[in-house]
Amino acid sequence: MSYDTHDLRGIFKEAKRELERREDERDFAAEVSGISNGKAARFLSAEDREKRRAEHTGEGERRRNESFTRLQSLLASNAAYARLYNDTFALLGDAEDATDRAIAKAQVSLEEAQAQLEQTLSRAAQLPDGTRVFRDARGQVWNERGEPVSDLDTAAIEWRGDEPAYEQFLEERESVTDRAKRLEALHGYRIDTLGRIRDRMSDQDNPPSEREMEGWKVEIENGMRQHKIEVNMAATSPIPDQKMPSVASIASPDL
Repeated sequence: MSYDTHDLRGIFKEAKRELERREDERDFAAEVSGISNGKAARFLSAEDREKRRAEHTGEGERRRNESFTRLQSLLASNAAYARLYNDTFALLGDAEDATDRAIAKAQVSLEEAQAQLEQTLSRAAQLPDGTRVFRDARGQVWNERGEPVSDLDTAAIEWRGDEPAYEQFLEERESVTDRAKRLEALHGYRIDTLGRIRDRMSDQDNPPSEREMEGWKVEIENGMRQHKIEVNMAATSPIPDQKMPSVASIASPDL
């Protein structure tokens, strides 16, 4: 049997396709069995081929790193930054804990002073309209607003003889004012200083610079001295968020 040129070309093409089909079957079977021969990529979709290429070139690691927040990346890649962050975070936690204790103590102190002042007012003499009045060491009479009482009104006061003196009233009123101011200042330091610093340190996408953190350490310590806040380490229980969390837990925006 003789073949013309056209027939031979057709036979050769068919034979080549058959050889390629059998080779594909062998390669696919090898990949499925776990014996990689490096030829499986042609069986993958374009997306899968790109993923495999990225894994081999190291781009896959870069893409995984892109899922980290900027704060995570800094903590994971810069040991000096991580140490400074950890130190600042620990100092912040100690300051917050000590300030919370100081606030609680100041609140109790204010309530005690207010109770004492109320008791003093309850024992004071009164004008006919109910205004409380006090007599000072020189005999001058003053009302609770710090205004002098006229001789006419003074004549109408019925004195028992055991009323608190005006000087006592002034001292106790000043004590209430001072303690209220201290409590307000402590709250301001806790929120405006420590709270602001914590917010910045928790910023995942715009992490603080080393210069910022160094400045915060000074600011925290100066504030503690200014407000006379003592860090009583013996009374401080370990608090988890005072220690630098793991890179993964720090960076998750959903936490």
